[in-house]
Amino acid sequence: MKKLFASLRKRRFLRDFMAEQFASEAAQFLAELNAIHPFREGNGRTQLSFLTIVADQAGHVLDLERLDPEAILQATIRSFAGDEKTLARLILGLIEA
Repeated sequence: MKKLFASLRKRRFLRDFMAEQFASEAAQFLAELNAIHPFREGNGRTQLSFLTIVADQAGHVLDLERLDPEAILQATIRSFAGDEKTLARLILGLIEA
């Protein structure tokens, strides 16, 4: 976890990334976090809260009203198996234009 968060810090918490790159990098970060986190249940709300703060600080407001909990769950499961594109698309869809 120290390496993962150090990498996020080194990339300035994804600041100055355009929406598509932000979504891709955020999906990669969340997939890695999910893979190394010791607890399987209950991560979603905390990770979403963290993602919302990171997005806001990076200049991307997330519209959580558009969030489909089942879709994000399935995308997270797929990202754990190596497919981060679905999660990135969902994150991109939450970014307000």
